[in-house]
Amino acid sequence: MLKLISKINDKLLSVYIFIAFFILWEVAPSVGWANPNFLPPFSQIIAAAQEVTVLQILIDTSVSLKRIIVGFILAIVLALPVGFILGGAIPRLSRFLNYLMNFLAQIPPFILFPVFVVIFGIGEKGIYAVILWSAFWPLMFTTIAGVQQVDPVLIKSARSMGAGNLTIFFKVVVPGAMASIMTGMRTGMTMSFMMLIGAETLGADSGLGWLIHNSQNMGFIPRTYLAAILVALLGLAINYLFQWLEENIIIWREVEQEKI
Repeated sequence: MLKLISKINDKLLSVYIFIAFFILWEVAPSVGWANPNFLPPFSQIIAAAQEVTVLQILIDTSVSLKRIIVGFILAIVLALPVGFILGGAIPRLSRFLNYLMNFLAQIPPFILFPVFVVIFGIGEKGIYAVILWSAFWPLMFTTIAGVQQVDPVLIKSARSMGAGNLTIFFKVVVPGAMASIMTGMRTGMTMSFMMLIGAETLGADSGLGWLIHNSQNMGFIPRTYLAAILVALLGLAINYLFQWLEENIIIWREVEQEKI
């Protein structure tokens, strides 16, 4: 019985810490450990949530979701073909462009936002460009790495059995590179989400990033923290979604682990 209770406590340890964090958040400003003007008690955040209408929260959340989904899909449509071409079809071109691609990938998307505004104007296109740039490079590089890590023996075996190029691509290359691609998707989505919130604070009139920026400008500090919590919850949900997809799409990982 004690062992069972101990196991349950171990599994709930992160929950305990999570609850303790919000208790400390409530207590710290009340007892003078933190300035309540800058860090209001958590109860004030809950009160701010009651002041903001559910409709406004849903609208801002849906707007941010739409932007991240559209921008991320654009990144997938562009990055995956480029990654497959550079990783498998024309590997010499990948080596030729290596320094240029690594140089461009180091440029933070947020710095390029004013450039995107000049090119696309203030509005949705500039935000989509930031998301596209953020997700493109992780997706492309991990796709290249995944294709190059495919065992050549598998490709030769497929050819020896009469498989054509398309069959080899979809039956051998894509499954072999999928683990690396999923890693790139999670990384790209994380970077895109962070850049989305930053871009919304500068060039948008809706969305969770705009809600943070507007609340800050209006001096609604509790509402600012509320928006930050909403951003964290949405980011956590997206991360769990990709984790679920990775666990359910790459099913051969479990088979390999069972064999080992």
